[in-house]
Amino acid sequence: MKVCFAVVRLALTGCIFSVLSPSAAAAQAPQPRSDEGVAARQAQTPNANPQATALAEFEQRLQAYVELRAQLSQKLKPLSSSGNSAELGARQDALAAAIRDARKNARPGDVIPTRVAGQIRNTIADDFRHRNPDTKRAVFEEVPDNVRPAVNRTLPDTVVLATVPPLLLNNLPRLPDNLQYRFMDRHVVLIDGDTRIIVDFILNVLPPH
Repeated sequence: MKVCFAVVRLALTGCIFSVLSPSAAAAQAPQPRSDEGVAARQAQTPNANPQATALAEFEQRLQAYVELRAQLSQKLKPLSSSGNSAELGARQDALAAAIRDARKNARPGDVIPTRVAGQIRNTIADDFRHRNPDTKRAVFEEVPDNVRPAVNRTLPDTVVLATVPPLLLNNLPRLPDNLQYRFMDRHVVLIDGDTRIIVDFILNVLPPH
């Protein structure tokens, strides 16, 4: 009887393990790397310049976001012919909520590949090395302090969106359709100008100020 009981107990344990193991395996499965697209493009064209490959991937991700926003916007109730600011604001809030829901699993680096983030860091560092103290102070006058960005966060209207100096902006990778680079504290954020959603960001790019 003891032997039989042990066999039954072992069988039950095996059944329980077989039921639980798929979910456990899923929980332990590695998350996809944010630069998988870059690696795939580089594998397809191994002789291509790695930086050019990363920039091409960046453009593709930006376009994918723009297309997602357009698709979600089409599902919303159209503005009336006499649409006022309150109606426009409500529609923007609804679009922002739809985008957050569609990108609820988005993480930092999902839009800006690592190599492109490095290029942006180097471009900004070089720009600030050539600025005198007065022009540096002018850049930081509107930059909000003590603000840490988060993907999918909607910035309230009270948060100032500090502009990037035009000459510096011209040296950064181009952005489509009202996506914007902005400064927050020492960070560079990629903002959706229509909804004020943070699409992605790069931490600690600007020099201390």
